[in-house]
Amino acid sequence: MKILINPQHAAPLPQPLPADLTLVRQPALRTGLAISILVGLLIPFIPCMLLSFQSMVAPRASVGQDETVPWWIVFPVFMVCVVVHEFLHLICHPGGGRSDQSMVLIWPRRFQFGVYYAGFMRRSRWLVMRLAPLMGLTLVPTLLMLADPSELSFFWRQFVVLVIVVNGLGAGSDVVASVIVAQQVPAHGEIGIWNGRACWRVTP
Repeated sequence: MKILINPQHAAPLPQPLPADLTLVRQPALRTGLAISILVGLLIPFIPCMLLSFQSMVAPRASVGQDETVPWWIVFPVFMVCVVVHEFLHLICHPGGGRSDQSMVLIWPRRFQFGVYYAGFMRRSRWLVMRLAPLMGLTLVPTLLMLADPSELSFFWRQFVVLVIVVNGLGAGSDVVASVIVAQQVPAHGEIGIWNGRACWRVTP
């Protein structure tokens, strides 16, 4: 794994596409962003609806349900979601994120970081990698809350709900990208980046 501080985005160089590669067709930037935002808004709706329905049908008392959750809790929840979200992407890379092709990109002044894989990976692994945060931070917590939310205090229950919502909002682009790849790339294909563009190839 390599850690890069303030990496610069180099402009793609004009060069012919290698014969064994096919570019992944993507919507225009604004269209893709709009679709990702819309999907991100819809994702948290489902778990919130399920949890609300459960609280109406089978209300359960929880410890500290009269306490007030401070507004500033949104900030640590956001940080936790970002860090764990990217970590789940990373550990799904080939080699569990320990390969030299796994990059952690950090921009300290912007309080921003992300992960990136410089090589190719199987379509199935790529889809798992892309959807891992949605599963780990939205689906699994929702199922655990539905199973028995009374095990958590009121404060931690609201904390988990915020994690579900915040991560769901951020997972919109992951879901959109996964649908695009699942539609275009054959099951035995590999996904990678060429000249700054997502592409795929078929391996023997």
